[in-house]
Amino acid sequence: MDFRKIGTEESSTPSFVGPFLYALNRMQANEVLRPSQYIDRAQQMLTDRFGNTGSDAVVAYNQGMVGVIADHTHYFAGFALLLRLKQGMAVVVRYNDGEVSRVALEGVNTIIEFDARNRSEDGLPGLFAHLLHEVDPEESRQFDVSLVGAIPTGLGAAFHAAFAVSILKALNPLLKSESGSPEQGESEEEKSALRDQALSALSSWYGRSFSPAYVIACLSEHEDPFLLVDTGSMEYLPIEIPPGAKLGWGIIEWSRDWHSAITSSHPRMKVAGLVLKDLQKSGFESIESLRDLEHQDLEKAIEAIPRRRRAALKHLVSENRNVQKLVAAIRKTDWQFFGGLMMISQASKATDWDTTSSLHELVTNKAESASLEGIFGVVQTGEGSCMLVAGQPFSLPAFLDSIREFPDVHTSHEIETFII
Repeated sequence: MDFRKIGTEESSTPSFVGPFLYALNRMQANEVLRPSQYIDRAQQMLTDRFGNTGSDAVVAYNQGMVGVIADHTHYFAGFALLLRLKQGMAVVVRYNDGEVSRVALEGVNTIIEFDARNRSEDGLPGLFAHLLHEVDPEESRQFDVSLVGAIPTGLGAAFHAAFAVSILKALNPLLKSESGSPEQGESEEEKSALRDQALSALSSWYGRSFSPAYVIACLSEHEDPFLLVDTGSMEYLPIEIPPGAKLGWGIIEWSRDWHSAITSSHPRMKVAGLVLKDLQKSGFESIESLRDLEHQDLEKAIEAIPRRRRAALKHLVSENRNVQKLVAAIRKTDWQFFGGLMMISQASKATDWDTTSSLHELVTNKAESASLEGIFGVVQTGEGSCMLVAGQPFSLPAFLDSIREFPDVHTSHEIETFII
């Protein structure tokens, strides 16, 4: 392939979630802002909330991406397919003269205060501290930050990658005493440095490896809707849709608690490591990564390892293989097959990988019953309470309305649905 390359359950709603609920309402109203509008809002909010004191501010913008089939690349260096969102995120960062850093979020009156040097801070302040440490571990000053975005927090890794890349795009020039906006179009060397900083900070904050796919997608510069990423080589390939073959997309979200998804991923990370060791002890000595099974006998490999870990092996390798099938479906504009692969992935997540809940099952069943009405498929994205829907553009609104009408007994959270 001619890849391009970039270098080698919550008990209460956190205060920083509010602006993203506000953003969801804006998205649901089908308001799509231009990058300059995100930036203008973030700059104005910085002045409105914190005044004009402090250093010159640096602004950065990043467009959102969402994984179609990508989450398996947290566990080994496989292939991932991501979808570009119309929505994005803008941040403005400057030094302040106070003892704490301050974050202003659109739609929330409360100011978040934290110590930017304390990497044990909870939530996004902790991630900010990890990012700052990557740029300059000796930095002792505090910051003012304003953030305007329309990327749902429920997307988990996709949201965190966008946040990390946006903050780094602002922090790097700020700490180098450069003022104004970062220059557009970073060089490949600069992208590589940003990628490495983001991955190091995110992996440290997560407490486990973080897939490069999401960061690479955020750093890519292309207009095509899909991106195929090889997380082994760090290469990527934009996938265009043939003219006149438009597909509609929606997101269903019922919890913005990403902590439970991160915590529950640690046992899965351990299982993935044990699966590889089992293979290496059972006639697959040359296997260095699960991606090496791409062109080998999966059934033979499954039979070679202990029964208790066979489902995990089947899921991870099948997900990786299905990414290539998704690309083939896009090029043929075979959306029925594309949606079928999404449903196969969802079934595997439920039976072999244990990331789903009863509400995921209800949404999946609803999508299956709506197949004749133009809904092609649904799949969990981000290993949490967020699902991606594919279908005919005119079919999505009614389907998403039907999801919001689920009885309250099915979830303790309000179901958010919106078209992307």
